[in-house]
Amino acid sequence: MKIGNNGYNQYINTVRQNQENAHSKGLQKNTESVNEESVTVDISEAAKQLAKTKAAENAPTMSPNVEAIKKAVLNGTYNVSPEKISSGMMQAMNNQREYTD
Repeated sequence: MKIGNNGYNQYINTVRQNQENAHSKGLQKNTESVNEESVTVDISEAAKQLAKTKAAENAPTMSPNVEAIKKAVLNGTYNVSPEKISSGMMQAMNNQREYTD
């Protein structure tokens, strides 16, 4: 069974046509830069402290399992199990099939 790639070929042809049209019409991208005045913002120490407090309150807490995985990844000792991944993928596909039937 041959799977056609007409969609891809059509996309490539459209891109080529657009490039040729832009070139033939002499369209060029505008590369001018705009200089804007900078603005300085000063944040008070009270506002900085409030932001730190709010950030600490809203920080997500990770479960011990997630922290262990994160530590293993950072240390380079995390082992990927292709069997577990493929099993999970098959289970997810079976679940999707159940919902669509």
